[in-house]
Amino acid sequence: MNGAAARMRRFACAALLACLASPPFAAPAAEVPYKDLARIALLLREVDEQQVFAPSRFYAQPSGRGGKLPADFRIEAVVGREIVPLRVDADGTLHLPLRQDWADAGARLRVNQPKGTTTLGYSLRARPPQGTRMRYAQLTEAAQVMERGVREKAGPLRFLAPKVRALGIVFAPGRAEEIVLRLTDGTVKRFRTAAHGQGSGIELPWHPQWADAQATLSAPAVRIIPLME
Repeated sequence: MNGAAARMRRFACAALLACLASPPFAAPAAEVPYKDLARIALLLREVDEQQVFAPSRFYAQPSGRGGKLPADFRIEAVVGREIVPLRVDADGTLHLPLRQDWADAGARLRVNQPKGTTTLGYSLRARPPQGTRMRYAQLTEAAQVMERGVREKAGPLRFLAPKVRALGIVFAPGRAEEIVLRLTDGTVKRFRTAAHGQGSGIELPWHPQWADAQATLSAPAVRIIPLME
């Protein structure tokens, strides 16, 4: 399999998962560090001034093939000697306070189920730009927010942090789609994908130097997914 085919296969899987609302983070838990679940949401709260990303949805669900949480399911935050019960809706939505002081204090999330039977996670979605013609910088603003957060929070260790390598541009299901970039030097780059049952997606490379390129989409995007190294 050549490099392009491999990238398309990886993105096809990512796009399918995204359309099914799968998370970028999930961990089997009887107890997990609070910061592991809340880190990205806390970061975005500080650096995402334009609200490029929708608020994170935190959730709890049975590990494995899914299903419903047990009727007696409980989750609590352990912050030092304080125990804080947390609300979980019938659909598994977890109402998790975003508290930097909890993260700094080493808080943990504890469930009343055996380890490995419950998964805690969050979903992260970037706001898709409106229309089908825009500058590359507008189409890739989610990558800019993520990189700004890494620069500000990782400091001298930012070279060790994960980097955005591409943006997953997800379209509605039904047909193959295309993105055409016209760079400032006149170069034209085309990115295409085949249609999938749950939607179609294009893995668009992230190159800050393309900021002023003109992007033309064959249809409006429905979701933007930062793809990390």
